[in-house]
Amino acid sequence: AARTELALMAPIVSVFARHAPRHKEAVIAAFNASGSHTLMCGDGTNDVGALKQAHVGVSIISVPDLEAKQRSANETISAVRAEDKKERKSSKKRSKSGSKSSGKKPKQSRAERIERSLQALAEAEEELHYVSLGNASVASPFTSRKTSIRCCKDILQQGRCTLVTMIQIYKILGVNCLVNALVLTKLHQKGVKQGDRQMTAVGLVVAGLFLFVTRGKPLSKISPRKPPSSVLCKETLLSMTVQFAIHFVAIMTVTYMSDVYVDPYDPSAMVPDGPFNPNTLNTATFLVTVLATINTFVVNYRGRPFMENLTENKLLFRSLQVCYAVLFVCALDIFPPLNQLLQLTPLPSTGPPSFNVNDVGQGGDDDSIQGMMLQAIDAIGFRLMLCVIMCLDTAFVTLSEKAIRSVMDG
Repeated sequence: AARTELALMAPIVSVFARHAPRHKEAVIAAFNASGSHTLMCGDGTNDVGALKQAHVGVSIISVPDLEAKQRSANETISAVRAEDKKERKSSKKRSKSGSKSSGKKPKQSRAERIERSLQALAEAEEELHYVSLGNASVASPFTSRKTSIRCCKDILQQGRCTLVTMIQIYKILGVNCLVNALVLTKLHQKGVKQGDRQMTAVGLVVAGLFLFVTRGKPLSKISPRKPPSSVLCKETLLSMTVQFAIHFVAIMTVTYMSDVYVDPYDPSAMVPDGPFNPNTLNTATFLVTVLATINTFVVNYRGRPFMENLTENKLLFRSLQVCYAVLFVCALDIFPPLNQLLQLTPLPSTGPPSFNVNDVGQGGDDDSIQGMMLQAIDAIGFRLMLCVIMCLDTAFVTLSEKAIRSVMDG
């Protein structure tokens, strides 16, 4: 009965003070029973029971002499900085009034005091490394060799950043796997393939981007908003579904648009298990597929309020900018040697060849769709049409992800 009443009271109490070891353990158990997630920070044997009961246990070192030494040094540094700030203000007033005064000796004395305080802090930090760990460190999964409870904030910051990074990596992998499955099934039947150099380049780029994603740093301020607790939450599943649907439409649009440029009388062009032969269909689908892969990194990068934004992760941001630039340079055929290196054929700048003009519009809905696409190609050109589809894919997938986050975060 007492435990039940304590579990009801625990969420409405702000401070529990002067507890015996068994009472600490009972308070943590009451919070657990009320559905809360608990973090216990302790420094001695009397905290062992509570540390074991808590979901997260953190042990710190308790050395009163070193704590007093550190506290005194920090207070001295704060006082000297306050004096220095006051001195700067008074010197500005004297300079405006025209009076002169020498402040070299006070400045030298303040510098000496700061130097002595910093030396005392360094000595205290060094002595902490030689302090033996107690029973609290055995009972808790986390141990900090510091006397401050600031390590609890560090655990929350790093834990949230790690959780968000893990979820976004799973989302990136999930969407990329769905896109690759589309390439290996639906497009493979049309003879669409990727060359060895293309696969190697994409693999290296994706590996580098994954490395840079993990370099995201947590923010110094903890947000009251909680990150998703699982990869299988509604937000993640809905986001992956919508992203794949947009990429599917973009890839299939480019496939229908490029299919009319493939010679149906060439036996080597449409063989699913045949060798790789660069053509318009292979090149266009490769570019839009790689764009979908790059977009997954941009869209699924979480950023604030749990970790630094994409623009603050300089390595990832610059790498993505280079990837977008290379894709559009290849699509517009601005630098032909780059296209040759990636086994990309020059994309057409005119309408479809003569062997496919008469076939369009005679095969039902698919041909009517191709007919509308060819009208658009005649108006703006194939290369520009491909770039428009790539831009629309990027815009739609970005806006949809922002909409899902705003709705789910409520």
